[in-house]
Amino acid sequence: MSQPDPTLDLLLSVFSDTLGYLKQAVSDIPDARFTEQPGASVNHPAWTLSHLCTTAVFMLQLLDEPADADPADFKRFGPGSVPTATRTDYDSKESLLSRLTALHARVDAAVRAKHAAYFPRESPEFVRKFSPTVGRIVVYLLGAHESYHLGQLNQWRRAAGLGGA
Repeated sequence: MSQPDPTLDLLLSVFSDTLGYLKQAVSDIPDARFTEQPGASVNHPAWTLSHLCTTAVFMLQLLDEPADADPADFKRFGPGSVPTATRTDYDSKESLLSRLTALHARVDAAVRAKHAAYFPRESPEFVRKFSPTVGRIVVYLLGAHESYHLGQLNQWRRAAGLGGA
């Protein structure tokens, strides 16, 4: 059994906090409005949560954890994907929140169990320019990526007339 790592605990605490902020940001948004694209805000809640689920699956893959990865999801919700305004292109609000919550728990457990062995490894070729190691990409995804999209989600809220979360 590995020794507790205070830095890792802090990072995973931030990751957990961000999930709470994401849930709060969408709590009062009706499912039917989840794909609205008001003004220039194209990254709507349905795409954002789908994207974050896809990112969590990617982290599990980086750590050689079983993940119900659908390659089509990476194309539909991964980097550079384009959100659509069609509500049926996305899972329900409830399903997305449930899935993201479950994936968060799995990522937390996988990082705690495997960080020492996996973080020094070379990252996959397609992200290597941004991140030479698995640790660099995972730390970025845990500590910055969701917060970035939380900011976009709060901008969407304001554009949709819902104010800040």
